[in-house]
Amino acid sequence: MAGGESNEDDKSRPLVLKNKAPRWHKQFQYWCLNFRGGVTIASVKNFQPVATGSPPAQQHSDHDKNILQFGKVGKNMFTMDYRYPLSAFQAFAMCLSSFDTKLACE
Repeated sequence: MAGGESNEDDKSRPLVLKNKAPRWHKQFQYWCLNFRGGVTIASVKNFQPVATGSPPAQQHSDHDKNILQFGKVGKNMFTMDYRYPLSAFQAFAMCLSSFDTKLACE
């Protein structure tokens, strides 16, 4: 760790998340996120929050920063993939909250 910081210092900092911005697909003319095959149906409920503010010494690919992905895989069927530092409860709560403001969008 640079500057004498310890892992305890990292754990005491809040985890700041933001939704990954979709990219424009020129060939098909739509916005998309890369779910690496985990999500198969386009939906306004699909999202990938990523951790922000990684230390510059630890450069990660976009895939490494994904700590949650949630998306539609069938009619009334969704999938959720999460990893540390989120717990199953935290990940599920985030996914469940995505239904609240988007009920009439589809």
